[in-house]
Amino acid sequence: MRLSQIRDFLAVAETGSIRAAARSLGLTQPALTKSLRQLEAELGTVLVTRSVRGIVPTTPGRVFLARARSIDGDLRRAREEIAQLGGSPDGSLAVGASTAPAIGTVPRAVVELRESWPSAKIRVSDTSFPNVLADLREGRFDLAIAPRFGPAPLPKDEIAVELLFNNEVVVAVRKGHPKALAKSLRELAGCEWLRSGPRGGPSTVIENAYEAIGLAPPECHVQCESLLSLPEMVAMSDFVAIMPWQMLALPESRGRLVRVPVREILQPIAINLLTRAGVPLTPIAKDFVEILRGLARKRR
Repeated sequence: MRLSQIRDFLAVAETGSIRAAARSLGLTQPALTKSLRQLEAELGTVLVTRSVRGIVPTTPGRVFLARARSIDGDLRRAREEIAQLGGSPDGSLAVGASTAPAIGTVPRAVVELRESWPSAKIRVSDTSFPNVLADLREGRFDLAIAPRFGPAPLPKDEIAVELLFNNEVVVAVRKGHPKALAKSLRELAGCEWLRSGPRGGPSTVIENAYEAIGLAPPECHVQCESLLSLPEMVAMSDFVAIMPWQMLALPESRGRLVRVPVREILQPIAINLLTRAGVPLTPIAKDFVEILRGLARKRR
């Protein structure tokens, strides 16, 4: 198996077209088709098939696609690492970040990183658990900063996890809400709650808090999995929601949302650094991790 065959397969899978893939690679269509067929013959299976949507991977093709992306990403990182060890200021870094660290920690870390790597290309993307695991495995991210939600166990042989900090969550309502000054969750039991984040996400904190005081968790008829839409939905209604404290500090939230001063202690959300186990970080990624750790120590 040649690296060029992996490159050719990736181009076909990502463009969905032999013609477009050949054009992007500077190859003729017959040459690209021959490369793809040779790869399929070596693997003993059909990797792509034609459909109304164009060229799409088969089931074995999707499995191989994940590995091919990982290989391609590792090769890119290897080239960059060698160049960076030789003194090159160039390179790239792809970071996945959930909402809370994306609002505060990650922007500061990127600004600080730019002082040492002014020529590097840095990409920060939204992510959430468990989607982040596939993004890391396939090399779309060099690292990620995100909480872990849900009962699914982490694949410890594939993903390394390091706790950065515990992020405070708060109960929030619109300014002028009739329960804005509630001192206990009991006073909010009859309110309409908005479930925030994915299943197993921040709302689980409030469910656990209600169970701790012997009350049934409030029913939630509306679920908002977009944490960036959450402040607006709360500000426009009588919903009660739980959210990272950083969201109340956003410009669009100031003067519109308030923290409800309940006496119960809410379980914080553990924000983790996620990397691929056993895969060394490039110099730029190592520097970024050290910056994140320094910011986390200041928070603690």
